[in-house]
Amino acid sequence: MITHLHASCWNEERMLPFFFEHYDRFVDRYFIHDNSSDDASLDILAAHPRVTVLPLVLEGDSMCQAAFEQVNEFWKPSVGEADWVAVCNVDELFWHPDLPWYLKACKGRGITHIPSTGWEMITDVFPSPGEHLPRVRRRGLRFPRMDKPSFFNPEAITDSGFAMARHSSQPRGRVVEPERVEVQLLHYKHLGDDYTIARQAQLQARMRSLDREKKWGFQYDPDLVLKRLVELRAKAQTVAVPARGVGRGRRGKWKPRPPVAIASARNG
Repeated sequence: MITHLHASCWNEERMLPFFFEHYDRFVDRYFIHDNSSDDASLDILAAHPRVTVLPLVLEGDSMCQAAFEQVNEFWKPSVGEADWVAVCNVDELFWHPDLPWYLKACKGRGITHIPSTGWEMITDVFPSPGEHLPRVRRRGLRFPRMDKPSFFNPEAITDSGFAMARHSSQPRGRVVEPERVEVQLLHYKHLGDDYTIARQAQLQARMRSLDREKKWGFQYDPDLVLKRLVELRAKAQTVAVPARGVGRGRRGKWKPRPPVAIASARNG
């Protein structure tokens, strides 16, 4: 079973080691769409044997709009090459206690499109090198806006249908989802105050005229960043880790749950 991952990247030298620490466990090939990083990101990417770097050119008066116009094409090189593909940002880690097993089980049941439950994660300080964040950094706050599609079958899905920032989607093709969501999306952007404030300021500075007019990227505002850090610290909980083998019956065999076919209006 072959899994490909497509991610956008700009100046992610600090996050990339954690990204690979997690995804190297099951991703066979990465396609990193880089928007002219000028830190050490490209060196890190060049050193990874499974990475293909592709240029991400964002033109016009909106960074957000330019990225949106391309994200639904990211995964197309994986058609005919992979059983599963995922599209994400470098700070988004899709998590299940045994993803290779889960993906294989989903494929065997005819599932083609796997959603996730989103969490905003927080740490008091920036993590240490070598940490596997989903295992050791488990404090976060449930955040439904991060309920994004995780993995999908590129042979069955003809159009990923991502909306702006992938916060929703209307996929087309042979769309079959599991009855229950078992994959978590852990969003690691609040990694200590110093890193969070500096990183969000960098991203805010990249916003263009239309972004500011439409209030796209509003979350990068310094006052909102500080408010969000306070809220996360006050409300964060330890994100429950499902036991390995979620969905198995008492005798240790996977207990199938009926897959759910999406309404025909979403099928192409």
